Amino acid sequence: MRALTLLAALAAAISVSAAGAAPAAKISFADVVRPGKSLNLSLTTHEATAFRVVLRVPKQGRAQLFLTGPRAPRGGPLIDTKTYRCEGAAGTFYCRAAYEALPKGAFRWRVRWLGARPAPIELTVRW
Repeated sequence: MRALTLLAALAAAISVSAAGAAPAAKISFADVVRPGKSLNLSLTTHEATAFRVVLRVPKQGRAQLFLTGPRAPRGGPLIDTKTYRCEGAAGTFYCRAAYEALPKGAFRWRVRWLGARPAPIELTVRW
């Protein structure tokens, strides 16, 4: 009887700890962007978190991914399809990147399109 009670308590503790774990969040955004314009995706985190990003753009142009915000790292683009190692198939670049945990706060992911024609751009951010 005591072993059964211990087993039930252990099962309850495991289910509570699994329920208390934060599920992974994901935002996907796609739009057609005109030359020289940007696609913006804003989000606010309530704790320090790491990000994984997938950027999908046509090969017939150049795209740059920036992260802005008061606590965002400073510098140039995080991804530039001209210099970053992106995978490509059938005329599309897939650029994947992972970033270390950033402090909580508001961030804006901005994709600037430098192609000659409007292009469909897709940005997926997971944290």
